[in-house]
Amino acid sequence: MITIDDLPNFAEPADVEVFTKGQIEASDPRVPDALAAVTSSIRREAGWHVGPVVENHTLKLDGPGGRKLNLPTLKLVELVSVTQLGEALDLDGDSHDWSELGLVEKRDGSCWTDRYRKIEVVMTHGFDDLADLKFLTLSLVSRGLSSPLGATREQAGSMAISWATPQQGVSGGLVPLNYEETIMSRYRLVT
Repeated sequence: MITIDDLPNFAEPADVEVFTKGQIEASDPRVPDALAAVTSSIRREAGWHVGPVVENHTLKLDGPGGRKLNLPTLKLVELVSVTQLGEALDLDGDSHDWSELGLVEKRDGSCWTDRYRKIEVVMTHGFDDLADLKFLTLSLVSRGLSSPLGATREQAGSMAISWATPQQGVSGGLVPLNYEETIMSRYRLVT
């Protein structure tokens, strides 16, 4: 069982070597840090861990004060328990509905508390199929490590350097391209 504290990166060093056809070796000491940084960046941008599935993830949430509670997930597998103001709620009856997108609605006419950190949720959530995020991670890592300063061409005679510009005004680095940003946006929580 994976816990929220030991989530793996979206790709492994061996994947980088395969992705770059050996141009960046798995043993390159920069690879583990780059994979961790890109994975962390994707998760931070998304606003949640995204994947893989984490069982029994416990969260304390602020109360929204209305009938709908938005959980920080886009792939709710199971809502294990919800406690509000210290009282466990009955999730088996018709008083609450929940969706895979992480919405929990009160159906009995009552509202969620509006107090901070007074709702505790235990849930199983996350995506198991992370192929597009693996590709995104490998794309960003390989681009960043192949040209860490942004140079794409050098020349000795008459001194010439060309710079990668993934976006206007940006040279090199791990800046997501438009298609990569589209992949990331699929997992971003709407606040």
